[in-house]
Amino acid sequence: MTIPVDPPVEPTEPEPPEPTPVTVTVFGLPRDVVVGLLGAHWPAAPGSTLVRIDPAAGVTDGAVSIYATPGRPGVTWWLVDGVIPPQGAGAGGEALAALIPGAVAEYIPIPEPESPPWTGGWSSTTSE
Repeated sequence: MTIPVDPPVEPTEPEPPEPTPVTVTVFGLPRDVVVGLLGAHWPAAPGSTLVRIDPAAGVTDGAVSIYATPGRPGVTWWLVDGVIPPQGAGAGGEALAALIPGAVAEYIPIPEPESPPWTGGWSSTTSE
């Protein structure tokens, strides 16, 4: 007697979840007000990542608010000279740039030192 067996089924990967829709609002404010509010976060330090927003937003200084859940409070980031520097609002960089249409993350390089760092050793040279 033969028992029919179903053919093996290839495993399938689950569908990725739908991305959470976000609402992005850009508010204009005077530059000196924003710089004052950023305090020690401006200018951004070398080695940090900025988020440059799309110039089509029409605002270079102010705030960018991200609302991930309709009807719920969002997170607001200060914007100066068209960029969002690192600040206390949370993780920025690549993750933040991905939420804002047309935004890109930019890394501020750490400058090379003008002279090699002192290693603590002493040397003496004599010339006659």
